[in-house]
Amino acid sequence: MDTELKDRIAFGRTVIDAQTELLHGSFGRTESHWKHDGTRITPVDLEISQRVSESLSGNFPNDHFFSEESDQGPKKLTERFAWILDPVDGTNNFALGIPMVAISLALLENGEPVYGFVYDFGARRLTHGGPGLGLWIDDEPAKRLDPEDTDERVVGMHSPVDARHMPVVEAVLKGCKIRALGSGTLHLTYVALGRTDASLDFTIKVWDIAAAVALCRESGIEILYLEDNPFPIKDFDVRMKPTPYLAARTEVLRELIERLPIT
Repeated sequence: MDTELKDRIAFGRTVIDAQTELLHGSFGRTESHWKHDGTRITPVDLEISQRVSESLSGNFPNDHFFSEESDQGPKKLTERFAWILDPVDGTNNFALGIPMVAISLALLENGEPVYGFVYDFGARRLTHGGPGLGLWIDDEPAKRLDPEDTDERVVGMHSPVDARHMPVVEAVLKGCKIRALGSGTLHLTYVALGRTDASLDFTIKVWDIAAAVALCRESGIEILYLEDNPFPIKDFDVRMKPTPYLAARTEVLRELIERLPIT
């Protein structure tokens, strides 16, 4: 690992650790309102976004920084390193006092996720790692669970679902148990850790999954993008379209592809 990458990984963890007290202190006790896209936002989303932005720009002024809670229109990635933040993934849960909430921060190199930091609010732990750099929970190597060899699969999935994707959903419901956690970041992170078998999502944006993609790349999870592959990211826009995908370990992904009407 070169020094520039190593320094960013070390600092990224420090930055996320510094946000957890605010997150826990405001849980279920903050006001909220609705954004242009129908998603909820709280002052905590905005404060974490600002704090992380200021910390990263102060230490790495040439890096790009992108956040879900920004007013950034289309912007090209021109630097080697970039950061993508979802300050509170699962804001609905957070505002209502439901602990399926995460902070998601991805470090990109030339547009590709090379390290991810996911703070799991309910578990009070930081899952972090990237391809060739290990998968960690806090200071310990993550012990990836090996799901039981059964015909029944546990799949994380969001709703609502557009009518054009309903044939895929209907096929999944016939042979899988669904977990709708309210956090796209946790859906994919739990696949990387082996807690669930797969994640199928149609409504998430790149900031929801960029950190977890880095975890999956280290964990050997394959991701099938049902439309365009967003990586390497060349442009960032807070109004970008969703990134539908199906993710699982190789043998499960092949099994699901055979079952589902995916071309």
